[in-house]
Amino acid sequence: MILLLVITVVLPTVCLLWFMTQAVRNERIAVRQKLVDTYTKRAEKLFLQHSEDTWNRIEDKLTGYVDHYEEQLWLFPENYISRNRQFSAFVIYDDEGLLYPITLTVEDIFVPSDNIQQAWNSEYVEKNYEQAIKQYEDIGKISSIPHVVYECRMGIARCLSKQDKLMQAIEACRALAYPGKHIANEYTPAQMAIARLMLVNLYSKTGHEDLLKKLQRQFPNSEIPDDPDFTPLTHVPTETRIFILNKLIDLAEANGLADELETQVEKAQQIIDSELIAVTAADSLAGIPSLQSWPEKTFKAIPNAQNIYGIRFHIYGRQILGLITSEKMSEFWQKQVDDMDDEMVSCRLLDDTGRVIAVQPKVHRANELSSGQQFLSRNLGKFFPDWKIEAYFRGEIFTAAAKRQRIAYFWTAALAIGFMVLIGGMAIKALLRQAQLNKLKNDFIATVTHELKTPLSSMRVLVDTLLEGNYNDQQQATEYLRLIAKENLRLSGLIDNFLTFSRMERNKQAFDMAKNSPAEIAAAAADAVRTKFNKENCKFTVTVDDALPSVMTDKDSMVTVLVNLLDNAYKYSEGRKKIALQVSGQDRFVCFVVTDNGIGMTAKQIKKAFDRFYQADSSLSRQAEGAGLGLSIVKFIVDAHKGKITVESKPNMGTTFTVRLPSVT
Repeated sequence: MILLLVITVVLPTVCLLWFMTQAVRNERIAVRQKLVDTYTKRAEKLFLQHSEDTWNRIEDKLTGYVDHYEEQLWLFPENYISRNRQFSAFVIYDDEGLLYPITLTVEDIFVPSDNIQQAWNSEYVEKNYEQAIKQYEDIGKISSIPHVVYECRMGIARCLSKQDKLMQAIEACRALAYPGKHIANEYTPAQMAIARLMLVNLYSKTGHEDLLKKLQRQFPNSEIPDDPDFTPLTHVPTETRIFILNKLIDLAEANGLADELETQVEKAQQIIDSELIAVTAADSLAGIPSLQSWPEKTFKAIPNAQNIYGIRFHIYGRQILGLITSEKMSEFWQKQVDDMDDEMVSCRLLDDTGRVIAVQPKVHRANELSSGQQFLSRNLGKFFPDWKIEAYFRGEIFTAAAKRQRIAYFWTAALAIGFMVLIGGMAIKALLRQAQLNKLKNDFIATVTHELKTPLSSMRVLVDTLLEGNYNDQQQATEYLRLIAKENLRLSGLIDNFLTFSRMERNKQAFDMAKNSPAEIAAAAADAVRTKFNKENCKFTVTVDDALPSVMTDKDSMVTVLVNLLDNAYKYSEGRKKIALQVSGQDRFVCFVVTDNGIGMTAKQIKKAFDRFYQADSSLSRQAEGAGLGLSIVKFIVDAHKGKITVESKPNMGTTFTVRLPSVT
């Protein structure tokens, strides 16, 4: 029956779970494919189309800028840089080589002669400025080399400044800074730029009232002043330009003019950053003889240059390399990556070297691989060869979904198994109860047969003896009648126990509850057994405390409890019997304690002592009388009185039963 029940419940449950698993699996496959198709289309629209549209806009603007600044692109790069928003810097080549950034030429590199070295020693080491000035003047008079003449005149201006002859130093420096158009070719742009920087520095030391204007004129994109001797500087080497712009920014801050020159300072810083990028890129490309191997109109990472990207294009016979920093490139692409924002998808964009440029969600580190399963990897198109966008299903999304499914499966299985266990448990309980009832029935029949047969047999023998007249005298006949009465009493007690047990089984035992004195209950029980206990081999004592509170009981039932306990004490005590009944108060209870010196019980026997029909000796040859119902009846009555019965016993050391009943005032 149980096996059939298990098969009936388990088999449909297993099939249901299998079908659910397959359905969910097929659904996940379909949803995944749908997501792949959707995000592939989104990626093509966001990245491929966007890269092409962006390049078309950049190309149109570049052509317009170059048309307008064709002659000034490499002469005044700040004009172009300040108007450009797409690129961070440029590198420009023509057929002869590098045009921009402008590198130092041989004319810009000064190699001092021994005479110049001696003059420098007088100026910097000995600090003998008069002697240094004389040495510079002597060298300048005899030399026809422009570099030497320039260095001598700059040395004189420096020495005059160090002697605090600022006005004379200004005049000497001004002749170098603004030599006039008719002699401008004597000095290089770099030399004149350094002289102009020194001139502004001298003006700052004198506290010149027009220092702001004079400093402002040195910054890029300043208007050309109304000075016939002013010559715009072109072809200033990039390294020199960066040095001068940094010094101009320092002068503005040192003289408290940084706020008034904020626009010029910001523009100068922009040019410095741009030209540093250009120099870095140009140096990295120095080993490349040409850019022919670089496909036109394609973005690539600059070799050997960290975080710089370039795109090569050809305009008016010049090869122009537009440069973009990784920060600017990341900012550009991050907007597109953010458009892929979705709780189910993470994506990242990689450049042609495999470096991560943009990632979504932004919590990922730059080089951290996405944790989910990749489902998309697409090239960014012809303008970004070897660049690709990768998309991943977020691992935590499918993990969470799988977790939810597992939880659903778990609870489904748990409910099914729980239902199965419940049904099985109920069936097993019913079977066990039926088996127990059958056992009780068999035990009951055997016990009743044995217990009733013994007194009936005894009475029948005695009656037959009396009827046949097989007795010696009247005293013997009286003894036989006394034995018949005793067996009859025993038989009546057994029948009463069986009737009580029957009422217990039908739950129809009624009790007449009333306030009763514990002393009266104990006295009634003692009187009921006194005749039996008044023998030489039995010592029976009753002890009752004074002033005990009343108990709410059915007096006859409680007497029955004590009589059963006392009768058991008598039956299971051998030799010299010592039986005691003690009644005392304890907290809010009244305790009835029955003690004997009998054979006692083991721990196992104690646990089963109150079971129905239980007897320690269940053999038909046992010496103790009874059907094993006495203690079960006792416990039933005590429980009905909301009391508690406990037993303490050890083999061969006697037994103590304690009945606790709640007291009433």
